[in-house]
Amino acid sequence: MIAPQPAPAPDCATPARRVRVGVGALALTLAALTSVAPNVAHAAAETLLFEGVLQAQGGGPVADGDYDITFAIYAQKEAQSPVWSEGPLQVTLQGGRFIHALGSAKALPAALLTALPAPHLGVQVAKEPELPRVPLHATLFALGAASLHCTGCVKVSHLLFDGDVDLGGHSLKAKNATFQGDVAALGVTAKTMTAQSVTAASFVGDGSKLTGIVQPSGACKDGEAVVGIGKDGALLCGKVAAKAPTLGEVSGGLLGDQFIDVVPGDADKLAIPDNTGAEAASTLTVPELGLALELSVHIVVANTDLSTVAITLLPPDDKKVGWTICDPCGIKDSKALDLTVSPAKPPKVGDIAKWIGANPKGSWVLKIKDTDFCVPQKPGNAALCDAQKATDGHLTSWSMTIKTSSTTKVQASGALEVGTGLKLPVQGSPPVACTAKTRGYTYIDDATDAIRVCRKTGAWGTIAVYECGNGKLESGETCDDANIKSGDGCDGLCVKECGNGKVDAGEDCDFNDAQTKTNCTSDCKKISYGKVWLESQDYTWHPVHYPHGTYKESLAVAVCKSVGLRLWRDEAGSKSDPDWAFDWSGIHNLGGHDICYKVNSATQGQQQSHTGTWMLFGKDWATDMKLFAKAQNGQTVTVLNHRNHTGSDENNASYCQVTVNDGGATWQTQADGSVTSNTAVVLCAKGK
Repeated sequence: MIAPQPAPAPDCATPARRVRVGVGALALTLAALTSVAPNVAHAAAETLLFEGVLQAQGGGPVADGDYDITFAIYAQKEAQSPVWSEGPLQVTLQGGRFIHALGSAKALPAALLTALPAPHLGVQVAKEPELPRVPLHATLFALGAASLHCTGCVKVSHLLFDGDVDLGGHSLKAKNATFQGDVAALGVTAKTMTAQSVTAASFVGDGSKLTGIVQPSGACKDGEAVVGIGKDGALLCGKVAAKAPTLGEVSGGLLGDQFIDVVPGDADKLAIPDNTGAEAASTLTVPELGLALELSVHIVVANTDLSTVAITLLPPDDKKVGWTICDPCGIKDSKALDLTVSPAKPPKVGDIAKWIGANPKGSWVLKIKDTDFCVPQKPGNAALCDAQKATDGHLTSWSMTIKTSSTTKVQASGALEVGTGLKLPVQGSPPVACTAKTRGYTYIDDATDAIRVCRKTGAWGTIAVYECGNGKLESGETCDDANIKSGDGCDGLCVKECGNGKVDAGEDCDFNDAQTKTNCTSDCKKISYGKVWLESQDYTWHPVHYPHGTYKESLAVAVCKSVGLRLWRDEAGSKSDPDWAFDWSGIHNLGGHDICYKVNSATQGQQQSHTGTWMLFGKDWATDMKLFAKAQNGQTVTVLNHRNHTGSDENNASYCQVTVNDGGATWQTQADGSVTSNTAVVLCAKGK
């Protein structure tokens, strides 16, 4: 359906434009029909006021606006042609409703209407099909009679009801209904005015003269509110506690101060004295928990004749009378009692409800008494009473369950993030007894500054607090260089920076860093080696910086394997050994000794007769030595060959030493023994 658009405001020079629209499928409701008296100055055509409602097919009124509507009257519902019509006329709709005077555009003689056997009205909107026709009832024509063509000619005084007025299920509505004078004189009695119900928007006055209504009376005291009205009209009042918003309401449910605690009594199968008149007593101590929102007491008694048992509970504010829980607590021969008292199930005597909204902190005492006891003073009872001085059943357990609005603790339902820091209490003794209930409580010991935690064992555990930067290696530290600076090998938390998984200042790499761990030493330095330093028919030999203070053959093997090479050895072995490389050249094996020989002679630029070809990376041997050994001018470089031929000590090695300077390398010595220099290289081999 195309909704109509509101017509633009008319211009003085241009007539208002009609809006012509298609309205789709519509439904018509006939709301009212009446007639308008003819003009008395001349014979004017009679008019009928027609009110209708247009609804869209989907329900609800059509859009507001101006619509072109044609009205037609038919002699009967099925007639092919109308006997009268007018339109199309521009009709304004608001909320789907419209009012139009039939005959206002084309004369509608009353005689025409009275002559029709079953007149029906048809309505057509724009070029849409005509809507279902609506019948025009005979009552309409009576309103068009000449005798009613007047205004005010029928007065109230002309109306006389001599019987019941039946509105046929419709309501009689009036803005005001007022009786003046003697109502009885009008013939109106209670009998004739009987109604099932009377509905009014308001009553003027206090309504006190209306029958069947009791006026409320009385007033409530301060702190009370009306909770009802009695049959006699008296107000029923009850206590009302002022309700402040809860912590949960304030925090949107993230924080809470409501807790449920179960506090046990100190009884463990407490025996009940039999026939003595004495009482068994047990104490329950409620700590500081806050104000009680709910409270109940659970009592379990076994193996006694409950028909002669009385139980009393003494709250903290009453140590003499207390509450009578039950007396007797059961019928004869009943042996077990499992009882809970609460405001909903109160004790036999006593007001447990008064503790709601109060602090139940303090000692609660439960007393159990066997009321059927011997009186030794009675004749013949002395021996009997002595024989019956025993116990009769026991108090198995008792406890108090308290839901509180705590004044001492707050619970966070999610993660607790603190903006400026979290402060633990500093105390000389534990804040609470360490139990399963208080497990996780934490405080700082005032004497030692240690953090103490309540453990599930029921004992307080200690977390040691170390002081980083005091130059002492303490618990929790992997280093302490007497400062709390980072970037110097030991960070501000006294943790070694080498091995922490990231490359810090002064490090080439970190052996725990996924990006740089390849060829990274234990002191976070990159292992460097040359492409070719010496080569033979089976192997190429590569110098590798050896970053250890004391030589160990096993560490030298690891250094070579870390760069994908094998350590050379001139002892007998197999070329398939994954750790060692062997190279035999007939008269002499290439390797460590050769290196020292050739370093010594290479300073003179000479080549020894051993098989193999030397290759320099730099302009001279000193440059190469400084490159691989990371040595400075004047330093001595140790060239590690292999383990001592006859020794078994891993700390022994055969080596030669060279002093490096810008002008060249000077051979110092070659020997077997312990090596402690960090400025060293080892020879690692790679098979061809």
